[in-house]
Amino acid sequence: MAFSKIQSSNEKSVTVIVSRKVKSGLEQEFETWASGISQEAHKFDGYLGTKVIHPSDHIHSDYVVIIRFDQYENLEKWENSSAKAKWIEKAFVFTEGDVQIQKITGLEYWFTLPETSLEIPPPRYKMAIVTFLALFPTIILVDFILSPLFEVLHFQGMFSRAVQTMVTVSLMTYLIMPFVTRLFAPWLYKMRK
Repeated sequence: MAFSKIQSSNEKSVTVIVSRKVKSGLEQEFETWASGISQEAHKFDGYLGTKVIHPSDHIHSDYVVIIRFDQYENLEKWENSSAKAKWIEKAFVFTEGDVQIQKITGLEYWFTLPETSLEIPPPRYKMAIVTFLALFPTIILVDFILSPLFEVLHFQGMFSRAVQTMVTVSLMTYLIMPFVTRLFAPWLYKMRK
């Protein structure tokens, strides 16, 4: 199992993605492995987290594991470690077929569909339009809900803005953009070769 390396244009956060087909009946072994490799990666500097995307149906039966690091140098330490190599070797027992690699940068992370190769991402203008359509109402809603709470708690200034930004980014990343990306998928990925 090999991982792809994706470095952002600002030389900071790096996302590593691997997609593998799990042998029928060995899904629990894969789940245990995914948890174990995440715990191992957590021991390395700069580790930001792991997300496992489960198969959406029997046609697209690959699992996708996304691991993020804060910078390329820390990813390199993980990539070149004997610990990572041991965990990758363990995966061959319960996976089959070729490794499917997806490469993404910048906003393209928000436009990841597990069943869609991102070798050719959606056009930037489409990503910008969909991001605006999702982000603008999210900002308004978060402000509408949190501002009265901040007034009661006497939170002002940078702290309240930081909390609003954190809530907005979390909602966009884990809830809104996955939904909106699927909703607009026919238009986003139209004319892709």
